[in-house]
Amino acid sequence: MLTSLVLVLGVEKPVTLPPYLGRASHAAFLRMIAETDAGLAERLHAPDERRPFTCSDLFGVKRQRDGINILPGAEVFLRYTGLTAEVSHHLRRLAERPPATVELDGVPFTVRRATLDPTVHPWAGQSAYQELATRHLLQPSPDHRIELEFLSPTAFRSGGLNVPLPLPGLVYSGLMEKWNAFAPVAIPVEVRRYAEECLAISRCNISTRPIPGKGEGLQIGFVGRCRYTATNRDRYWLGMVQLLTDFAFYAGVGYQTTVGMGQARRR
Repeated sequence: MLTSLVLVLGVEKPVTLPPYLGRASHAAFLRMIAETDAGLAERLHAPDERRPFTCSDLFGVKRQRDGINILPGAEVFLRYTGLTAEVSHHLRRLAERPPATVELDGVPFTVRRATLDPTVHPWAGQSAYQELATRHLLQPSPDHRIELEFLSPTAFRSGGLNVPLPLPGLVYSGLMEKWNAFAPVAIPVEVRRYAEECLAISRCNISTRPIPGKGEGLQIGFVGRCRYTATNRDRYWLGMVQLLTDFAFYAGVGYQTTVGMGQARRR
């Protein structure tokens, strides 16, 4: 089961916060899980290459280099996704009975609304793995064009280097690996080769953005939109790529998706 929970938040008095709150959002997520399942929260916090959730940065704010200011009356939101039945169960519980407040970097936010309904908020949603697969793999003529929007800074690790570019091979090989880690049915690893050799960037409007890393370091990611066009319109492989494109909404793209990076969706 795949879920995307949106928490709409507000403040009771003006506050100033650091410009990036991905790690604070991650900590808040684990606290909410721990309130009803401390064991799961501990497992989710343990080092693991493939974690079955994502956590967003705080959205709906105007970022300055030195921080963000939020006034009473303004609405901002956090987004959490689950890639397994266990995590999704807890996100559904939070949607039904949200906490009264969520604390970020020591500042309490009032939870005004919580939803999994995409008609209520465009970044909310629910789906089954089988539903995504059926939608695309049985499609007789998948679209040969794809456009992704990257809402939060996105980057990849390749050859020991940080790559802040939406190269199709990196985008879809990471999505394929995450799908195979959590979905009930695996997809062929050859989809990586198809993305590398048969998907061309036809339009790209991105900019780089630095975000704080651990210690004093900075991480560089990109935000914006990228359009891909398939040069080989094989129905089977196009269906696989279209499937992974929808999966990106829940899985995130690139690395550090549990601390705010890689929030993406189809356009």
